[in-house]
Amino acid sequence: MKRDRAQWIVLGFFAVFVLIQFIQPSRTNPPVVPSRTLEAHVPIPPEVQTVLKRSCYDCHSNSTVWPWYSHVAPISWYVIHDVNVGRSHINLQDWEAQINEKEAKEHLGMTCKLIREGKMPPADYRTMHEGTDVSPEETTAVCAWSQKVGSEEDSDQKHDDGHDHEHEHEHEHNHDDAHD
Repeated sequence: MKRDRAQWIVLGFFAVFVLIQFIQPSRTNPPVVPSRTLEAHVPIPPEVQTVLKRSCYDCHSNSTVWPWYSHVAPISWYVIHDVNVGRSHINLQDWEAQINEKEAKEHLGMTCKLIREGKMPPADYRTMHEGTDVSPEETTAVCAWSQKVGSEEDSDQKHDDGHDHEHEHEHEHNHDDAHD
């Protein structure tokens, strides 16, 4: 009797699994318009571009490579949701979608922080995608670039008091790095 019940439970789970395969959110890769990309607005050093493409583009661009498991529910729901959320926060191939230039530069600054804290790329992504870890050297390169670009607006000007605060800010980061 217990064996029959177990078989029905297994059969029920299998039937549900098969049925949920028909509930598939769309996996989209909108067309890339070159004039809207980050590269069209900000110079990106090749070593930084390599990191961005390898470790960020699957969730933060229109060039997502959809792995096989992104076609299997319920995992597909999670993957598609993550990509949609990632693109809504920052899409490197639709840079003009940022609300304004200030917000865009803030996002670049946060890129450094999130990589340094190990939050980007997320641990589950790194686990499933070998080679997407960002090395300490790559982190340094991305951070130097993102901080430079993020403060570009102020870099040509001294503040009203005549001090070069950007240089002081860099010194503070260098001092902080010594303690990491």
